[in-house]
Amino acid sequence: MTRGRNFSVYAIDLSDDPDVPRCPAMEFFGDLRRSAIDSHKSLTAVLNMHAENGPIHNIQRSRPLRGSDGIFEFKSRQGDRIAYFFPAGQRNMTILTHGFHKGANVNREIRRAQSIRSMYHDGRRR
Repeated sequence: MTRGRNFSVYAIDLSDDPDVPRCPAMEFFGDLRRSAIDSHKSLTAVLNMHAENGPIHNIQRSRPLRGSDGIFEFKSRQGDRIAYFFPAGQRNMTILTHGFHKGANVNREIRRAQSIRSMYHDGRRR
């Protein structure tokens, strides 16, 4: 996805077929590019800032999700979010799981991100 001085940011591919990607974070970005360009630009800027400078400590742009045990969110000014985690044993790497809109059921989004993280750690990843 993007690589900066301090971090590499990747979006996880959940597909079992290398010719047919299924990447929830990239699908969300594609939807934003078509329907919410300002939100797309805002999240792109946050991701680039994170890649260049390391973790963002401004809760208006990035924060841990309460009760999620290591799941965080990048936030656009328009209310769109991208869930992510830092993989165990990997320095300076961030994995994007999926995107969602402000007002979504946060507990459901946390469970989805935790499930994707488990798949990643279990070796089902590209």
